[in-house]
Amino acid sequence: MERAREGRADELGCADVCELLTDYLEQALPDGRREAVTRHLHRCRGCDAWLAQVLATIAALRCLRAGAISPPVLAALRESFTAS
Repeated sequence: MERAREGRADELGCADVCELLTDYLEQALPDGRREAVTRHLHRCRGCDAWLAQVLATIAALRCLRAGAISPPVLAALRESFTAS
């Protein structure tokens, strides 16, 4: 992954993109911020690959029937995602 270039206030680093990804996917970011995330994803192979993994995970989880994941496992997954 690459670091944000110094000198441009609108450039985001990988950590910024990680923090903003949920809002990015939910289209909840202001236009300028969304465009900055998109620019970063276009130039950073690591973050682009991570986005692809997140999207694949979302697609796989949509295939599960309700109740397929036990409550303790679901709680552990939620904790893991919120701690990142």
